[in-house]
Amino acid sequence: MEQELIELLLASKKALSTGQSICAQANTYLQTSEGHVETIAKIHPKLLFVDNHILVQCKILEGVRDYVNVKTESCQNKIKDREAHLQTLTIELTQIFNHLKKCMVDKDILRVNREIQGPSEADETQQYTCLFDYISDQDIIDLQRQADDEIGEIETVSNVMQNQSKLISTFLADIARARKAALSVPLDEETVAYSSERIQIQEDEISNMAEILTSLTNHYDQLGEATRLYQSDPDGRNQLDITVLEDDHEHIPNILEDLRHSLDIVESVSQEIQDRTQVYLHVRDELIKILNQLEYFGIGGQADGILEKMQDAEVEIKEREYNLDEFFKQLAYLAQWYRCYASSYNYLLLEIERRRKSEERQEVLRREIVEKIEDAYNDELQERRSWSAQHGQYLPEVLCTFINDAPSILRVEVERDSTRLPELSPENVQKALAEIHNSSHE
Repeated sequence: MEQELIELLLASKKALSTGQSICAQANTYLQTSEGHVETIAKIHPKLLFVDNHILVQCKILEGVRDYVNVKTESCQNKIKDREAHLQTLTIELTQIFNHLKKCMVDKDILRVNREIQGPSEADETQQYTCLFDYISDQDIIDLQRQADDEIGEIETVSNVMQNQSKLISTFLADIARARKAALSVPLDEETVAYSSERIQIQEDEISNMAEILTSLTNHYDQLGEATRLYQSDPDGRNQLDITVLEDDHEHIPNILEDLRHSLDIVESVSQEIQDRTQVYLHVRDELIKILNQLEYFGIGGQADGILEKMQDAEVEIKEREYNLDEFFKQLAYLAQWYRCYASSYNYLLLEIERRRKSEERQEVLRREIVEKIEDAYNDELQERRSWSAQHGQYLPEVLCTFINDAPSILRVEVERDSTRLPELSPENVQKALAEIHNSSHE
């Protein structure tokens, strides 16, 4: 029996040593896990701060983008308004020009003009038949082109502004993707508590292992006491019962297996917590990278360039708008001028007709005056002849030499020869009257 006790004692000692080693490893894993959990607890608020700062910076950039979008939309609306205004003026001028092309100049006006003009000038205007032929639309074309160019420049500025918005959107999308990829673990309190909960599993397992180790220690102590009694009391050896100790010894492999199983659990949890710590550290590094990207984008970076371009764009848009307003004023003035030109032609026809009638009245008056002058002259001449016949033959001629002078002759002369006025067609005169009447009632 002594040999059996010694063997049991040695086996128990070995089992106890193995159990102690296993428990020591478990405690080491627990300490490591506690360190990781402490690291996570320290990192977590920092991660929250950095992530919140990232969100704030993104919100600011979104505000900048919204500002750019508002300005871009305003610019696009201005372009639409200016294009519509230019189109309205263009349509108006086109209608006026078409009207001028339809306004045929009275044929007799053309004939009189050719009679007055020199050969070179007559050749130049030989093909003139309508009011449009007497004007040049080159100024209109130049103004329209310049206005269209200004609108094109504003569109270029609008595209630049739109590109700035796209640049910010692309950057924000990249940041959002990077943040999503970085946050491989949620930053809520439940996630942080998860590691502490896992440590509780380790502590429970180690507590159970400690109880098992205590039982191994007790078993070893009991075997030692039994061996001591056996060796010190030869008379009581026959009364020593080691059946329970033998039974306990048979459970040692299972007990050690339970310890190893618990150690596996503790190790697995420790590895899990370590992996989670690495995840948190990785999240920290990635969030710091994102924050650096935001700071680089904002401080002296692309954001400053975007704002500078926006300021330049606003200044340029104002200049282009001022130029456009000036061009539109000139186009509107020319449109009004050509309307007056068409209207004045109608009044020209009426003026020609009025002057022609005035000349006719003057001619009638001239003839009446000439007739009266001739009648007065003939009467005076007859009176003088009668006097001479009655008295002149008795008077010496030298007595009054002037008495035989002829009466004064009065003449009616036109101060200068007027250009022959055209003989306007009645249809053209009536048309002019109708158009003047219609325009006065519009």
